[in-house]
Amino acid sequence: MIKFFSLGAAFTLALAASGLLVSAYAEDKGPIPAPTIALINAQKIMKESLAAQSLLEQVDKVHRKERDKIAALEDSLRDERQKIDRQRTVLTTEKYQEKVREWENKSGEHIREAEKRKRALDIALNRSLAKIKNALYVIIQDISENRGINLVFNKLQFFFGDPEMDITEEALVRLNKELKTVELPSIDETVGK
Repeated sequence: MIKFFSLGAAFTLALAASGLLVSAYAEDKGPIPAPTIALINAQKIMKESLAAQSLLEQVDKVHRKERDKIAALEDSLRDERQKIDRQRTVLTTEKYQEKVREWENKSGEHIREAEKRKRALDIALNRSLAKIKNALYVIIQDISENRGINLVFNKLQFFFGDPEMDITEEALVRLNKELKTVELPSIDETVGK
């Protein structure tokens, strides 16, 4: 049965089969081994794994908490601005402008702090995702060694592939067994770093 896959992979395999890559490889390590290919849907694993789902729940909880904080702060700033505007008729122009500048500075500081916390959440999330990806990489290496696989492609790069080549479910089961949760570092810890 003929299976179709990406042109880049086909080109690489054609070069290897034709011997054009052999001379560069052979100088250091000997002849290029025949490819034993596997496919994996890493995106599916990163979406469906227990660790990724636990991380998503943590991120959602932090987002809600931060959103509530920002909403309360915006309400406070709006009330403060309305109070300043109500005092406009009793304050001198200079005093009114001074209060407006103070409010703008305070408002700007809160915006910068919110942006800083958002960046900290992104950093914390990326660090936690890296833990999942690293664990998955180790699992893929182990599966490859056990099965004699020397080339693993992301399944999403291919149109078709023999289901026997797909190691996604095996990798997902092992990841769920080995890494059930990943802790999201707190934003406050990340901001401090």
